[in-house]
Amino acid sequence: MTSQAMNYTVPSTKYTPEHTRYGMPQNGVTLPATRYTIHEWTGSNANQYLTSSTERTSSNNLRLEAERLRCETADRTRRTQNDINVKLQDRIDNITYWKTEVDRQLQKTDQEIANLMSSKKQLEQAHVATQLPHEVATTCLKHREGRLSIDLVHDDVEVQLLKEVEMIENIQALLQQRISESDRQLSELRHCKNNLEMDLKDKCTSYGLDSRCASLHNGSLGMSIHNNSVKIDPKSATPVAYEAFSHDNITNAEKQRVSSCRQRELNEHTMHQTSNDLHKQAETVNESFRIRTQEMIVAKTNLEENLNQTILEIGSMNENIAALKEAIRLKDSPMKVAHMRLNTRSYRPNIELVRDPVQYGLVEEVAQITDSIEALAAKLNESEAKLRNLESNKKALEEDIAVKTNSLNIDQSQCLRLRKTLVWRSFRPATMFTAGTVSHNKVPLII
Repeated sequence: MTSQAMNYTVPSTKYTPEHTRYGMPQNGVTLPATRYTIHEWTGSNANQYLTSSTERTSSNNLRLEAERLRCETADRTRRTQNDINVKLQDRIDNITYWKTEVDRQLQKTDQEIANLMSSKKQLEQAHVATQLPHEVATTCLKHREGRLSIDLVHDDVEVQLLKEVEMIENIQALLQQRISESDRQLSELRHCKNNLEMDLKDKCTSYGLDSRCASLHNGSLGMSIHNNSVKIDPKSATPVAYEAFSHDNITNAEKQRVSSCRQRELNEHTMHQTSNDLHKQAETVNESFRIRTQEMIVAKTNLEENLNQTILEIGSMNENIAALKEAIRLKDSPMKVAHMRLNTRSYRPNIELVRDPVQYGLVEEVAQITDSIEALAAKLNESEAKLRNLESNKKALEEDIAVKTNSLNIDQSQCLRLRKTLVWRSFRPATMFTAGTVSHNKVPLII
């Protein structure tokens, strides 16, 4: 086989538009891309060096900036968290202060409510207790309507009893007014108490929540992100409004407690004054009863003395009438004797029928006896009339004595005995008097 020399000459190639950097078609085979020049290769390497250096420098700067930012944000976050911790503690301290103040005011308000309720209860007891003296006074007035005849008089006892009834009714109205005022004041205090309780409840809740927030730290478990909470509620209160709210509640509670104290002082003064007034009036009524009773006893005694004297006089008058009748009867015999003598001497005959001294004496005797009988009869009539007057006077005295006895029985046995059921005491708040044993089984009361 004959060797033929190989031709290594590469035919020149003319680049056309259809050629690409990835090769050109030749004999149906795709050739490798066209080789770059040394200049291009050197330029490409330099460009890579520059790009790599730039990226490294940029990366290094970014790392440094990131490190600085990490340190800065870590420090800022730490300082912010510490600041929040301090603010939370300040807030907790602030809540604790206001919570303590509100709780103290609530306790004082509770105590004042209890004090005012006690004062109101005393007023109610006093009001109930006035019913007994009012009933006693009105009963006395009704009893005294049973007086008879001339004793049914508008005396000082009646005047003082009517005054006592009017005073008790005025006192009842005043006590009822104080009870109503106390009710209104209690309503105000309860409103303040309700506000304080709600404020204290909210502060306790807030204290618990902020205390829980203060206890949280970066290592706490169960924490999560709450994006919806990252906002400022426009309806939330400002610190100034927060303190003003509690301050207003406290101020209003203090104001109402002062008003309540004044109301209690007014209640006690009213009870003290009404107690003294009723006590004085009761003593005045009792003194009027004693004076009037003494006057009736004196009058009854005088009437009884007059009755006794009248009875004696009636006896004497009866004796006098009997004596007068006897005297008239005794005149009958001398009259008959004189008449018989005159009649006998009228039979004297003739000249013997003389008007001698005997005849004149007998006529005069008859006239004298007649005058005596007439005088005795007149005196008898007068005595009998006087006896009738004495009997009438005796009856009137007996009736008047019965009237006085009835009046004394009413004032002494009924009215004074009933009034003695009121046993007065020296004043203590809500203690004016107690009722003793009452005939109609009243329950003992205290005012």
